[in-house]
Amino acid sequence: MAMPETVTASDPTADEARERALERRRKALAICEAEPEASFENVWHSLILLELDPLERLNRSLIRGRATAVQ
Repeated sequence: MAMPETVTASDPTADEARERALERRRKALAICEAEPEASFENVWHSLILLELDPLERLNRSLIRGRATAVQ
């Protein structure tokens, strides 16, 4: 089994992911400030899902729903 490549601090992919996460955090905090009853975790999760294409979003929700139904 091949080991995944190590991501270093200077890796452009890691830098892009970090920037996306920071921007998502800023948006989530702004939403929670405007809507105090909103859960930061739910807003964060929703923002992540909005970055996915619709088919991947649907597949992930179906998998999550099936896992919940089994438990």
